[in-house]
Amino acid sequence: MTDFTFHAGGCWRGSWDGSGRIKAGNLENVISVDPSMGGAGTGTNPDELLLSALSSCYMITLGIRLHKENIVYDHISIQSEGSVTKKGGLHFESVTHRPIICLSGQITDHLRERLSFCIRQAEKDCMIAKAVHGNVRINVAPRFETVTG
Repeated sequence: MTDFTFHAGGCWRGSWDGSGRIKAGNLENVISVDPSMGGAGTGTNPDELLLSALSSCYMITLGIRLHKENIVYDHISIQSEGSVTKKGGLHFESVTHRPIICLSGQITDHLRERLSFCIRQAEKDCMIAKAVHGNVRINVAPRFETVTG
């Protein structure tokens, strides 16, 4: 069994209106609290970083699942939305992924069933989704498109 280790580091100065820096691998960015929460709004924030991690992990895992199921696709694009609530203390409540799977051929009923399986399985396999399981409700609203040309 192979284990993987990742590293991140950073610095912070101030309170809600403070700012800092984060570095993890090739990611290096200014961080602050979102202005909607009384922060400086510079760079990115932990909410966007978590949403980006969930979105990118789901998209990559879906691509891997499609490959495992021998479903040929042109590309996947995704839009994800996260909802943070103050109920019970400030926390992420839900995430909705809206992946678009762009396919080269005709989208038959059989292919739709196979794609639906891949969509469900990708959510189960995504390691970031597993990390927040039970704490964040994740919804997936997929769309399938045919690429022409």
